[in-house]
Amino acid sequence: MKNYLQPGHVLTVAAAAAAVASGQVCVVGTHIGIAASSAAQGDPYEVNLTGVYTVPKTTGAAWTQGQPLMWEASTATFAAVGTPATGDITAAGITAFVAAGSADATGAVRFSGVPGTLT
Repeated sequence: MKNYLQPGHVLTVAAAAAAVASGQVCVVGTHIGIAASSAAQGDPYEVNLTGVYTVPKTTGAAWTQGQPLMWEASTATFAAVGTPATGDITAAGITAFVAAGSADATGAVRFSGVPGTLT
């Protein structure tokens, strides 16, 4: 097919406001993913939009396997879908890969690559 570009699992973007660390959760518009490498401010890097990663989790609530999750911008953690605050992203297909306890500071999350809704 002449117009095919790539599978779409990875976005190449520039580190806009600050440096980016490999493994960091990155928000690009309404896409959310994981930085594949580190980059200085202004340098390009790739964001993986699909896969399963260990990420920061809001403590105080447990996750069940397959539970829908959202990115809480104010705390830079993932939490169960609820009432989002301004700047939070609820993305279809971001789910808990395995259960996590309420005291856990990290959790395994599955990213599907589906853009979310920014509040």
